[in-house]
Amino acid sequence: MIPWFAWAYLVLLALVGLSGFALTVRDGQSKLLAIARLAAVGVLMWGVVLFFRDAVAHVLFAGALFVAVLLLAHKSVSDAQDATRMQLDRSARIGVAINGLVVLPAIAMGALAIWAGRGA
Repeated sequence: MIPWFAWAYLVLLALVGLSGFALTVRDGQSKLLAIARLAAVGVLMWGVVLFFRDAVAHVLFAGALFVAVLLLAHKSVSDAQDATRMQLDRSARIGVAINGLVVLPAIAMGALAIWAGRGA
């Protein structure tokens, strides 16, 4: 059974993914890129579910997690560049950084689910 705090974290991840999707589309960027980033957050959410259910993640999930991490790393870099370009104040830049850091525990949980599936 998934504990309440894991559900709260899944809701937070969903909000981060949906807000990133909305901002990307509103900014006029590629809709395909926005959908790919939203799917990447979905992969991280699946990793959290696998971790808390003690389920085994295999090679396909490992590949999806790798691609998701690449997409979200690219998003974090572009968000930081946009914050600098728009000359946001310090508190707004900190908010942009925190938004990128929210996904790090999900990446770790997905990696641990893969590791558990390898018999380690």
